[in-house]
Amino acid sequence: MLEVFIRNFSPGDLDALFVLDFRCYPPPYRFGYQQLLLTLQDRNVSAMVIENEMGADLIGGLILRSEPSRRRVVVVSLMVEPEFRRLGLGGRLLERAVRLARAASWEAVVVPMEQSNAAGAAFLAAGGFQPELESAPFFTSIEEGRLWRLSLGGSSGTPSK
Repeated sequence: MLEVFIRNFSPGDLDALFVLDFRCYPPPYRFGYQQLLLTLQDRNVSAMVIENEMGADLIGGLILRSEPSRRRVVVVSLMVEPEFRRLGLGGRLLERAVRLARAASWEAVVVPMEQSNAAGAAFLAAGGFQPELESAPFFTSIEEGRLWRLSLGGSSGTPSK
């Protein structure tokens, strides 16, 4: 089993996170360097990273934006190095997002995703997420991308179906 460490993002991770984003997302879904920096400085944004067992390389990352007015957490970016996919790392990052949302007694975790991403849709569906009937931010229409939602059942913290 792969030994990894999940920890909070620190400013020294910026360059490595930018490179990871570049490897994980095609244009136009990649962050520009300045855009990534500004996103990470937003007071409603939190981020975490996965280091390999030696602590030398970032192999995964998660950027979350809290939306207090909508009582939800939005996954802005979920990244796992291509050679480390299908090892449960993305699921571990999403579980962190769910725990944060539950701790705040929020109602949902949402993930915007391209409609053409069949592997991503299967991954989210396996985690209990369901597609919404609305276009996701960053996309021009529901045909291009939509939100996937995991409802947390309000303050009780139990998922609702």
